[in-house]
Amino acid sequence: MKKLLNMTAEKSLPRELLAAKAFFGSGHPLFRVFGIAMDEMTKDGAVMSMPCVEEVCDQQGMLHRGAIATLLDTACGLAIFVRLGNMRPIATIDLRVDFIAKPKPGEGVTCNVTCFAVEQSIAYVRGEAFGRDGGNLLASVSGSFAIGTAGPSFDQSMNAGHDNNPSEKKTADDAGLISSEKERMTAPSAVAGDASPYEKFLGIAASGDNGEKTYKMPFREQHIGNPLIKTFHGGIIASFAELVAGIHLTKNQDEQSKPVCSSMTLDYLRPAFAGTLVAKPNIIREGKRFIVVVVDVFLDGDQVSRGRFIYKRAFASS
Repeated sequence: MKKLLNMTAEKSLPRELLAAKAFFGSGHPLFRVFGIAMDEMTKDGAVMSMPCVEEVCDQQGMLHRGAIATLLDTACGLAIFVRLGNMRPIATIDLRVDFIAKPKPGEGVTCNVTCFAVEQSIAYVRGEAFGRDGGNLLASVSGSFAIGTAGPSFDQSMNAGHDNNPSEKKTADDAGLISSEKERMTAPSAVAGDASPYEKFLGIAASGDNGEKTYKMPFREQHIGNPLIKTFHGGIIASFAELVAGIHLTKNQDEQSKPVCSSMTLDYLRPAFAGTLVAKPNIIREGKRFIVVVVDVFLDGDQVSRGRFIYKRAFASS
């Protein structure tokens, strides 16, 4: 009966929105790696899921919270397309993810996101993520997205529009690192112990610029959000910033266990085109039970995002 209802809801969608099947399918570089799948499109939202893929796991074999945030951000976009009835260009304004519990090792995740309001050029979303085995609540999400931003519609061919991409000519140089820069950088494993599979997948490295500790992440095809203009996926930027916050805390805390991220809030200031992202972390609060870290993310000297991360100290009771 449920399958019949899902098919009925899908048939009621405009033809233009059916292109979402192709966009969110295995042809998308990031969704293919994550194994993200569209499970259902409802009246004002979407249900999406992903399996536990090794590349996006933490050191305990569980889906990394950054990967879960990426799934939620993706579902937010689809929910907005469903609400609008088409795939107009959108951009994340802000996104908040609260982590309630951890998935089991090897457990996949399912999320349900609704676009509950559209006011002028802003869409508002909220949703939750659950473990696919036990059905336990893992995380919640809320955020706002700008509608009708610059750029091609998502329902165009992924190979279209590259001639008009202002960043295309810079991609080859920006995506790689010059030799002198490589010499100044070290892998996260040399900074904060053994790196998780997800850290390795993102390709994060530490660097020292003018005596200031920074972290960098060169662009990869698997980081793509919109293939038409080669921008970083919002969830990948969030993952990068959160991992940087965690590495920074590990280096600056005496505790044996890593603090646990309980909440992340990201403000997206401008599109992040293909290039090398630079993150600068700063601890702004150190309480008895919580630590707050702010991470500013830059591309070519321009700030593209700011993340605020709340960590529970390892010894604090939950």
